[in-house]
Amino acid sequence: MDAITARHLNLQALVARLKPQLGTQKAIAIHLDMAPSYLNQLLGGKKLGDEVARKIERAASLPHGWLDQPRSDEAGDTARPKGSQDLRIQPDIIASAIRLVRLTFANLGIEDFNNEDDGTPLAYAYEYLYQRGEATVTPDNLIDFSKALAQKLREKDGEAEEGAPSPGDTRSVGRSDRATRRKA
Repeated sequence: MDAITARHLNLQALVARLKPQLGTQKAIAIHLDMAPSYLNQLLGGKKLGDEVARKIERAASLPHGWLDQPRSDEAGDTARPKGSQDLRIQPDIIASAIRLVRLTFANLGIEDFNNEDDGTPLAYAYEYLYQRGEATVTPDNLIDFSKALAQKLREKDGEAEEGAPSPGDTRSVGRSDRATRRKA
């Protein structure tokens, strides 16, 4: 069975599984973060592409690739095939999260932060992109994330929550005792 056929059958099984909990197809579509008419088209045979499949999996809290795997029963058996492992991070999002952290640090004037010492900013960036369902860095998400990260770093350092840091501020960002130097 090819992935397109598996996706279609698994989407039908997923909708059947959600129906007792959510009631209507409209409620299921809203739960899956899509228009009811679009869900109806997908159930009617419209091709279910990679991006939409991953979006449905995220919305339904399913493992990456769940829709692509042939199931042994009509209920959408969630058991993993022997020898396989869930992909816990999505490569396109992690690549964008790395880029987002690098650009954010440049935007905030942080010169010498080492992600190998503290992966917290990268984890924040991944979570931020994942929750927004975005896999690319845009000017909007760069600006929003820069503000959010600056706030999280201030909170982590136990500093005041309001106001932007002044250009000459030196703040500890990671678990290490290193001070992060900001451009003057």
